[in-house]
Amino acid sequence: MTTLSRLTRSTSLRAMSRTAGQFLFWVGLLAAVLTRGAVTPLALNGSAMLIGLSAGLAVLSPPAEPQARRSLHAAMALVALLTAYLLFQSLSFDGNPFANSIWLEAAGLVGPLADDMANAISISPAATHSAVAMLAMPFVVYIAALALFPDDKSALRLLGGLTAIGAGFAFFGLMQVSWLRDSLLFYPKTAYLDSLTGVFVNRNTAGTFLGVASLVGLTLAVSRIRRVHGPRPLSTFFSDARLSGYGGLLFVSAMVLCLLAVFLTKSRGAMFATALAYLFVVPSLTVSRLDRAGQEGQEDKAASTRRLLKRFAVSALVIAAVVAIFGGQAIARMEARGLDVARLCVYAATADMVRDNWLFGTGFGTFDLALPAYRRPDCGTAYDVYLRAHNSFLEGLAGLGILFVPVTLFVYRHVLRNLVLGIRERRRQRHVPLIAIGGVILVTLHALVDFSLQIPGMAAYLAAYLAAATTISLGRRAGAERL
Repeated sequence: MTTLSRLTRSTSLRAMSRTAGQFLFWVGLLAAVLTRGAVTPLALNGSAMLIGLSAGLAVLSPPAEPQARRSLHAAMALVALLTAYLLFQSLSFDGNPFANSIWLEAAGLVGPLADDMANAISISPAATHSAVAMLAMPFVVYIAALALFPDDKSALRLLGGLTAIGAGFAFFGLMQVSWLRDSLLFYPKTAYLDSLTGVFVNRNTAGTFLGVASLVGLTLAVSRIRRVHGPRPLSTFFSDARLSGYGGLLFVSAMVLCLLAVFLTKSRGAMFATALAYLFVVPSLTVSRLDRAGQEGQEDKAASTRRLLKRFAVSALVIAAVVAIFGGQAIARMEARGLDVARLCVYAATADMVRDNWLFGTGFGTFDLALPAYRRPDCGTAYDVYLRAHNSFLEGLAGLGILFVPVTLFVYRHVLRNLVLGIRERRRQRHVPLIAIGGVILVTLHALVDFSLQIPGMAAYLAAYLAAATTISLGRRAGAERL
């Protein structure tokens, strides 16, 4: 009885810690999103503390699936490495052999500098030290979500909560463009008064967020369908009895609401990145089962390829028509402004920054301080201030140095490997990792021309989505479902 009582008490404690962790997780995620994406130190540190506490409770009961545990451990190792590297960049001491040359130049101009003010890799040690929370946030969210939502049922609940957040964001955005043009919910709105930005300051971040949220809603809508694949997927989609219930209608409505809101942001990058993501997702959802290909003859494979190409063409036409009908304002902005020459100039200046600091970078979080030394006279007007490179990959390389390359490749390989495994192994839930790949495509394409992934609230939302998709992809029942 003693052993049984101890086991019962241990199970009860784990359940209580998981419940408390889930509560802290949701509060922290909402705080990160609703406070303009946690762009201020107070909002960032507050939401990071809540999510960090949830992750601390989460690791007390890690997921049972071995592959999910490996993903959890990989994320923990990576966030530890990045945190240590940022502290290394901000470490300042006399005679630092890796110190940025700017400190030597400054000493030559103003005389010897104090150890705590100079001789660091970062050109602003305080800025790099403060940026640790921003860099760690999405990894900690991923860790917490993997452990707190460790099975299909709980991961689908996580997706449901993310859908609700996205739909609420879109609904507020629609009210914003109609009646609350000067409001960011808890803050006054002073920029992009003609565009939907929701609770974010920037319309591009709002567009990326809403595009990802629409894919989350699509995931749950498809989950209501008995048979995703087949010769008539559209008729199956609209005739399935479970889709006609309240739950299915809510998910479809959330998806449509988020997509409508994407167009109202007037963000060119977000609109086209979302369109291209759907151009991958929609045809992929209609193809025959991937594991059937090995059982078919060459003629059947050719027929399947023709069907895929046909559906791809039809999807492209439909998506292009939707963009043309609803994306008129963003298209008009593109035609009026043409190519953003100033942004291209900033890209070139950032490339010069990378060339001069390729080994250790200028220090994460110091882009706005480093750019003036490399900015060219034709990069906009003298009054234009660039706080970001508008290319997350270039800015990451400039701030972190060459370490950014293997870290980025590892993250993409890790996430995509898990999702592809889910596509291969899962049957009823195959659509979850497939649509999640569409989300990866969306944020990657937009990160090439903007900085949405650098907004902590946006990055946290994406990390939670990818964690839920990873849990389902690596589900213990994957092998059983395949049979």
